[in-house]
Amino acid sequence: MFTSTATYNIIYTEISGLKESSPVEINGYQAGIVQDIKFINDGTGRLAVSVSVDKDFDLPVGTTAEITTASLIAGMKIVLNMGNGNGIYHNHDTIQGILATSIIDRLSDQLSPVEGNITHMIIKLDSLITRIHDVFSPQFSSDIKASLDNVNGITADLREISDKEKEALMASINDLNKFTSMLSANSSSIDATLKNLASISDTVASSDLAGALGSLRSSLVSADSILSGLSTGNGTAGKLMTDDSLYSNLNNSLNSLDLLLQDMKANPKKYVHFSLFGKKDQ
Repeated sequence: MFTSTATYNIIYTEISGLKESSPVEINGYQAGIVQDIKFINDGTGRLAVSVSVDKDFDLPVGTTAEITTASLIAGMKIVLNMGNGNGIYHNHDTIQGILATSIIDRLSDQLSPVEGNITHMIIKLDSLITRIHDVFSPQFSSDIKASLDNVNGITADLREISDKEKEALMASINDLNKFTSMLSANSSSIDATLKNLASISDTVASSDLAGALGSLRSSLVSADSILSGLSTGNGTAGKLMTDDSLYSNLNNSLNSLDLLLQDMKANPKKYVHFSLFGKKDQ
């Protein structure tokens, strides 16, 4: 009453390789194991098998213990087929044991797919060997030998080139290592430069560069027109730049003004008349 399992006895005339510790299953669930296998000394050659099953499984009267195959690898097992009789089996009761009549058939069913696969594989292998035999013809062998000779020649050429250019190759690798080290040492500066270039590119892209260039082109055309007019004497500014008469007139006017100022300085009374008493001299 203090154990969690119940022991049942089963009598068999043939166990077909069943062993101790083989599984005991109920509806595919392992509910116990085979505990002991002994011969019954009555001259019949029968065997007594003791199984231990979890007490949570009540076995109705009429339950049978069938020996069947577990798998090709795992060997045999006992399957408890529930009966429908009144009452249940108790600890140390004897259950009817049967040997699955279809064990050989089941083995055949399990081996048949394997046999078919093996047969199919043998057919494929035979076909493959035939193709390999066809491929490895004398001509193919000759071609393979010629190819290997070419490969050997190329390898020799490459070895000669590598021997001659080894120093140059090592120098190139050293230069590449130095360049890589320089890039690594200046990675922060390069990163900042790239960011600045990106910022300048964004600024240029966002500005109205096309409009500015159009305005500049228009201004240059206008300036060219103005300069052309000045050089040909068109307009007031052009005449001032190209006509010498204005300079002569201005020069004469300045000379006259200078003479006037000199005369006013020499004879101020000719030009200024005033009296302290309000009487003007004639």
